[in-house]
Amino acid sequence: MSTIEAYGELELIHSFQRGERLALLEVYNLYQKALCFFTDQLIADTMAAEDIVSECFIKAFQQRENFPSLGQLKSFLYTAAKNAALNYLKAAKRHHDIHQAIGQAGERFSADVEHAYIRSEVMHLIQQEIEKLPAQCGQVVRLAILEGRSASEIADELHIAYQTVLNQKAKGVALLRTAILKNKLLSLSALIVALTMLNR
Repeated sequence: MSTIEAYGELELIHSFQRGERLALLEVYNLYQKALCFFTDQLIADTMAAEDIVSECFIKAFQQRENFPSLGQLKSFLYTAAKNAALNYLKAAKRHHDIHQAIGQAGERFSADVEHAYIRSEVMHLIQQEIEKLPAQCGQVVRLAILEGRSASEIADELHIAYQTVLNQKAKGVALLRTAILKNKLLSLSALIVALTMLNR
């Protein structure tokens, strides 16, 4: 069961607007992983990405009355993360080449933002679908697809046979592929990204 299903979307955003800490935690759990993935793709620094995302949640909580829906809150979080990522990249450049670097990276950064957003949304969808898989199958698929582990590494970590890993991964990926193909909300580009990730 997803966070929204368990909590109720309207109740969640209303509790968030009232400043309830539990609601902040629920919203954090709902979007944190995807936002970190999104930000990390832009700046290629996992720890800095996590710091940026934490700051974005703090800003959102400070401005909580401005978000009448989860959709608007989510949009704010992604915009804040994107802007913070750009500021991080600017700050990381040496003073003498900052203008040249930003100028050259401008168009590429915009394209990267769109691609990173699509990938983070796809990853979030895949994570949700993995949670619906049988326990062992879900563990194998999570390690293989989301963490990029090899079959032998997974077999060692989970203490199961190598062939079992291959079987569980094949089963899980087939189920994920079916679920994703049935999702009519995915754009063509997102669908391509999702299928590419499942082919790892």
